[in-house]
Amino acid sequence: MEQQSQKEQTQIQHKAETGSKNFYDKYYKIILIIPAILLLLSVLYLYNFNAKNRDIINKDVSLTGGTTISVYDSNIKIDEITAALQEKFPEISIRGISDIQTGKQIGVIIETKSSIDQIRLELEKILNYKLTSDNSSIEFTGSTISQGFYQQLRNAIFAAFLLMSCVVFITFSQSRFMKGIVLMLGGIGLRILLPNVSIFTFISIALIIAGLVYGLMSGKEKKKLHYYSILGLLILSLILFKFDYIIFIPLIFLALFYIYIRNSMPSFMVTVCAFADIVMTIAVVDLIGMKLSIAGIIAFLMLIGYSVDTDILMTSRLLKEKEGTVNKRIWDAFKTGIMMTLTSIAAVGISLLIIRNLSETLHQIFTIVLIGLGFDIFNTWVTNASLLKWYMEVKKLE
Repeated sequence: MEQQSQKEQTQIQHKAETGSKNFYDKYYKIILIIPAILLLLSVLYLYNFNAKNRDIINKDVSLTGGTTISVYDSNIKIDEITAALQEKFPEISIRGISDIQTGKQIGVIIETKSSIDQIRLELEKILNYKLTSDNSSIEFTGSTISQGFYQQLRNAIFAAFLLMSCVVFITFSQSRFMKGIVLMLGGIGLRILLPNVSIFTFISIALIIAGLVYGLMSGKEKKKLHYYSILGLLILSLILFKFDYIIFIPLIFLALFYIYIRNSMPSFMVTVCAFADIVMTIAVVDLIGMKLSIAGIIAFLMLIGYSVDTDILMTSRLLKEKEGTVNKRIWDAFKTGIMMTLTSIAAVGISLLIIRNLSETLHQIFTIVLIGLGFDIFNTWVTNASLLKWYMEVKKLE
């Protein structure tokens, strides 16, 4: 009786696993509609947001230019001073400064695009005392400097995404010649995006040389067209090292996407999922009304790294390992990848709870990373997993 009962349980478990597998095999393509709709809605929202605000993000004074005043007075009531100042300074932002140990408010930080004299005079009327170096600190950033710095940070994000996509292609592509082309395009793009940073100039030269050598040593793939392509890119890179034409950046990204689709669909899938993580996170950040500072832009740089690690893990398991079925390999990769991501979420989440009222900079970084990690789970294990399974089914890979 005991053996029969154990046998029945095994059969029930086998049926459940088979049913679950059949359900996934049957509907995994339909599931892709969900991330496609989310990505489309995010892009449309950002397009509308950009039309209204002339940018896809809300920027604070560190990126737009303006005045920052820190007043060290624990008796200031944030709600009252905000209501009083917003009549004359509608764009003003006020937040508290808290003691790290006790969490009690010890002052406020006031940010506005107005000049120092305008905000200082009005603030002193409301507080009924003079602002001095003992009870306050005042900083002013010119709009030209801030906008130039913001442009550099934005280019850094594009450069990080470009280099990430190149690394993914080198990892999963089979064509040595195309790897060489991608390295050269990556080097040219890096040079255009960050022309005045010496270390990136060195890296871009190294990428171009590596791509040149790798492309010319492509073995059986050698054709006259290959030599002409390599020579053309070399001439283009020499021209762009003299003249920085930012208009070439969209063309480089389009060329890379075309190469990825033609030569390595898994690389294209990983890149698209990373792009979706960034776009969806920016949309949510705009929805909650967060004004991004320099720290927020840096958080997106961190997110680019976070958004590809589990995608690379899963893609490597599916394409390079041959043991077990495709579903089993996805499941094995999921168990490892989800543990990595959940561990990061736990660490970031706990840190966010601890410093939420203590440091606006860390609060912004942790919030953006936490949102991005949530979308990464969705885009890796729903979007990328389904796309890869579909790809392997079409290519009849096991």
